[in-house]
Amino acid sequence: MRAVKVAIIGTINLDIIVSKQGKRTESLGGILYNILSLSEIGKDFVKVFPITYIGSDTKERLKKILKRYPNISVRGIYENRRGTNINLLEYINDNKRRETTTFFTEEIKYKMIEPFLSSDILLFNFIAGYDVSLETLKMVRRNSKSTIFLDVHSLVLKKKKGERVFYPIKNWKDWVKNIDIIQMNTKELLFFTGIPPRTEKIDREIVKKTIKLLLTKSLNIVLVTSGEEGVYLGYRDDVYFFEQKYKSVVKDTTGCGDIFSSSFLVKYLVSKDPFISCEYANNVSGMSTRDTGIKKCSSTRFFKINIKY
Repeated sequence: MRAVKVAIIGTINLDIIVSKQGKRTESLGGILYNILSLSEIGKDFVKVFPITYIGSDTKERLKKILKRYPNISVRGIYENRRGTNINLLEYINDNKRRETTTFFTEEIKYKMIEPFLSSDILLFNFIAGYDVSLETLKMVRRNSKSTIFLDVHSLVLKKKKGERVFYPIKNWKDWVKNIDIIQMNTKELLFFTGIPPRTEKIDREIVKKTIKLLLTKSLNIVLVTSGEEGVYLGYRDDVYFFEQKYKSVVKDTTGCGDIFSSSFLVKYLVSKDPFISCEYANNVSGMSTRDTGIKKCSSTRFFKINIKY
């Protein structure tokens, strides 16, 4: 089996994580969770190409982290003199947090992505919310045969008086028609499809119905995470649920969705089986909650994948 190329398009943040106990941790984050976990899990099988900005203020810090990984290319990383986005994450409980972001980076343009259009996977992860425009995604779709994976995340967030709040997406069908695989959590799912949840507890039947709606829009796979409960897989007109096994100790859930997408992709590239891949990713991301910040990416190496070349 030949090595595969995965390009990751999105923003790197400087995260300030405040636990529900008040403990404060500073860590680079955003798509760095994808970059490192893909590298750790994929090893020689995966060549990782981040397409992003890094502020001059944290450039050396990132360089120090990435130099340990020979399968990560830095040629798609651009320096931003204004700085790195600062993201304050204040946890209210294990799965609920208040998010306040100070933005410095710009939108990622098509010309930055163009050299990587021949990648096997193009993973778009919305960290800032404005990471890539719909027009750029359309241009990528027209000019690339890659599998396009979209992690919705902050696409459904907007800034309101400093704090980031959810808002519904009106043109979600235009986003969906230009991708192959989509991932989000249950709350993001409803805001993305323009039907904001009325209560904090989201009904499982509503989730399944909405996933089936997405499957009618030519998507190959729909992945919807549900915190400590588990994950939904939408595939071939039906919806399946995988219960989370690792939920006894939760230190920090930041980046766990990114680790889920990375582990799913590597396993899927090897197995071509979305069921095996979903089960695997559910286990890896569940275990990763036991560490804080990007340290959790290192623990993914213990979930080895048997790759035959």
